[in-house]
Amino acid sequence: MKKVLYFLFALLLLAPVTGELWRISLLGLAFLPGDLLIPTIFIVWSLDKIHSDRKIRIGKIGKAIFVFLVVLLMGYFLNMLRFDSRQMIGSIVAVGRLGMYVILAGMTFDLLDRDKGNHFRKLLIVSMIASMVLLIILGFLQLKYFGDFFELGMQLQGWDPHIGRLLSTWFDPNFIGGYLAFMLSITIALGLYFRHHQNRRLFLVLSAISVAGLIALYLTYSRSAILALVASLGILALMKSRKLLVISAVVIVMGFAVSPRVQDRFMDLWGTARVVFGIDIQQTIDPTAQLRLYSWQFAQEMISEYPLLGVGYNRYAYEINYRGHGLLDSHASTGSDSSILTLWATTGLFGMLSFLFIGVVATMTALRRIGNKADFDSYLQTGFLAGFGGVMVHSIFVNSLLYALMMVYLWISIGMMDQR
Repeated sequence: MKKVLYFLFALLLLAPVTGELWRISLLGLAFLPGDLLIPTIFIVWSLDKIHSDRKIRIGKIGKAIFVFLVVLLMGYFLNMLRFDSRQMIGSIVAVGRLGMYVILAGMTFDLLDRDKGNHFRKLLIVSMIASMVLLIILGFLQLKYFGDFFELGMQLQGWDPHIGRLLSTWFDPNFIGGYLAFMLSITIALGLYFRHHQNRRLFLVLSAISVAGLIALYLTYSRSAILALVASLGILALMKSRKLLVISAVVIVMGFAVSPRVQDRFMDLWGTARVVFGIDIQQTIDPTAQLRLYSWQFAQEMISEYPLLGVGYNRYAYEINYRGHGLLDSHASTGSDSSILTLWATTGLFGMLSFLFIGVVATMTALRRIGNKADFDSYLQTGFLAGFGGVMVHSIFVNSLLYALMMVYLWISIGMMDQR
């Protein structure tokens, strides 16, 4: 049965490659392949536990995850009376869906703890990198053949009509950019390990993948993704390679210098920041930043009314619609352009803090295992830690922590960070 579980996990890590191209209709709802694979994994894992190993393993991070799940369920039941029947059903499905993704970390930890030969860990790493390669290739193909989403009429389906930006199959430059920043942290960290341990072949392979990933991220022209990458590379450089800090600085400066589009986007960001902080109120705010600021204001409006318990998980779109700020069928209405604000608005202060507590425990766990070591595990943990640091920066501007395609990698990685 373990072989079946290993296969299902590999399939799950490859499933996000289909992105938004494929949704499965079931009971009147549209599910991503991963949404259905995770319950299947849970059933097979439960049967395997009953048959082969009944020991309960949750790890240090698992205890923090358990607290978050309890708070999430309590928030649902305390908000339940405010829902109509349709919202109630939709909310419990969403709570169950988020719970399944979160439980991925626990199942990953359990299987890794039982895997004495590290075969499962190798499978997870290879599958994650393979999915990254496929998404990069599909991104380059999309940019070449489907570079104009406006001509494709994607705005009629609720998508932003991006032009000349790499979207891959995720249809959003910010999400795919954040994913690439996260994965680049891992590939670069492992590349550094194999360089120091004289494995030239794997070093060259990972270097080629990292270069392709950097180019792909650059072509998203996503400011949030670039900021996430800067944060990730900074953590990697400080913990494992000072030379990387210099190389990263040179690459970023070169990337900024050769593209007027990148220069314009960051100058717009600088102008927006000056307005927001009251330095130059005469400066105009660029349209993208304006929409993001509106999104934050809508979330803050809900937080001010329901600070402790929130409006209820997955009820964000209904609140936006009720308050006249957006349409139910818009992809932008599912959450604020900030994961932290989305969590606070929907699960309340307790939900947000218990979620962030998972990150604190994961960070402390990883730091204890990294230390001053130079083994494979320390480099892998550094890659995860740098990746999560970047995602936290990214989540300030994008709802990346709660994006289903991204959660597959985030929660499996958290399970790997908790491995003994």
